[in-house]
Amino acid sequence: MMLFTEISKPIEKKLKKIGLEQKIEVKFSDFNKDYDVQINNLVGVRKLENYDLIVAEVTKLLKSNKNIETYEISETGFVNIRLHESYIKILLDNQLKYFQSKIKKNKKKVMFDFGGANIGKSLHVGHIRTLNIGRSLKNIYDFAGFETISDIHYGDWGMPIAQIIAFIEKESLDFKTIKHDDLEKIYPLAAKLSKEDKGFYKTALNISRELNLRDETRINQWKIIYDVSTKNIISILDDLDFYFDNYLGESDVISLLPDFIEYIKKDNLAILDDGALIANDGQDPPALITKSDGSYMYLTTDIGTILYREKMFKADKYIYVVDERQKNHFNQLFKLIEFFDLSKSEFLHIGFGTVNDKNGKPLKTRDGENYKLLQLFNDIQMKLNENNSDEKTVKKLSKSVLTYSDLVTKRTGNYVFDLEKFTNISGKSAIFIQYSQVRAKKLLEQSNINYQFLSFTGTERELLIEIIKFKYYFNLSLNLNEPHHLAEYAYSLCQEFNRFYTNNKIFDENINDSLKSHRLFVVSMFYETIIKTFQCLGLEPVDTM
Repeated sequence: MMLFTEISKPIEKKLKKIGLEQKIEVKFSDFNKDYDVQINNLVGVRKLENYDLIVAEVTKLLKSNKNIETYEISETGFVNIRLHESYIKILLDNQLKYFQSKIKKNKKKVMFDFGGANIGKSLHVGHIRTLNIGRSLKNIYDFAGFETISDIHYGDWGMPIAQIIAFIEKESLDFKTIKHDDLEKIYPLAAKLSKEDKGFYKTALNISRELNLRDETRINQWKIIYDVSTKNIISILDDLDFYFDNYLGESDVISLLPDFIEYIKKDNLAILDDGALIANDGQDPPALITKSDGSYMYLTTDIGTILYREKMFKADKYIYVVDERQKNHFNQLFKLIEFFDLSKSEFLHIGFGTVNDKNGKPLKTRDGENYKLLQLFNDIQMKLNENNSDEKTVKKLSKSVLTYSDLVTKRTGNYVFDLEKFTNISGKSAIFIQYSQVRAKKLLEQSNINYQFLSFTGTERELLIEIIKFKYYFNLSLNLNEPHHLAEYAYSLCQEFNRFYTNNKIFDENINDSLKSHRLFVVSMFYETIIKTFQCLGLEPVDTM
């Protein structure tokens, strides 16, 4: 941030002149409301012989900085700084221009893989994290000016599909009348039977080979399953406002694998071991490319996906938003990309924890089944219907609960989905931050006054300081690929706004027009900032509550 650089760089330069190579980190104050920013680095150099000289030089620089109103250097070496009002005005103006300008496009292209749903299965609560985190990161990268591409990337090929086809044929079911509910029942039964019945497994394996050979009958059967399943998936995603630039899957890349396999065989990049094809890169455990029966692995189809994306999209960075439990898989995949020399782009796995119940177990239904995503959404709507009769508002709020409850948790951690907590208007909830933005919106709709900026009062100043923190938390979320920084910021910002609202009347007969305009300006800055934060997180503002 400009704010931090303007303070830190002169200090670093001065310290270098007196023989101290010290990186100065400026950050917003965590606890002391009397000060806006702090420097902690001097704590670590207190034992140096020239510490008094260091303090003296830092003091001179702070004293000469016209953007600093007051400062203190504690005995323990902490530096606390209060910014001048005029400088805060500049920062607010810069932020407003930043929001209103068209951000110059970054030349780099980033592609997001959402680790999509498997064909034949329902979207369950476990999918919500890849959807929320992926969408938010894409929005953040968009806001930062990157060219972004998203792909849901279905699991729509291989043995799971072959097992479904084998089961339908075994039970003499009619492909033409198959519905999604049928597929949902068939999927686990077929997988179980494949493990228990060698004959059924061989049949499924043969069907898988026929699919790879583009057998017309098998392709037609696959297409029926694909169409029925994806229609259901897309319907749910659309209802929850999740959209993708591409709806691709394993089936789109399979045709690229035979030539790839011949290439790695020819160049001794992979070797046969008891009929199985293993990458010759020395990884432990070894990377299995094909089984002894010739069937592909998930690793293989992921390589095919890279080949396809390099041909079609040529992204500078590929980000896989997939469960943390797949960490080893992606570590192996990324090593193979380098070993096979498939791409010079950057590859990144953004892992995340699970959604759990109050006992710390992955969230299930009372019957022990996977908690369907649509069921969870409907449960949230039912809860919110208790206090709100407007169907449109309830639906928007339910989506917000589904999104914010997820994003406010650090992505690498597991979290407990607490329906009561997440639908409460008080506390760190989507309902609270939505209520805050609605309150601000209503205030602004009540007036045609031209906003103007005067001097600060206590709660105004605290709110305005919180407002200028947007870019700091935005950059944290962008650079660390962690949306929870912005989600936490949304809550803190709304807290400050509500304190401001409580302590500063606006539409009161005793408030003159100048003061009213000033306070409405403060409200407008909050509103602009919270709406931009919503956009980055993937939240849709409601109009009323």
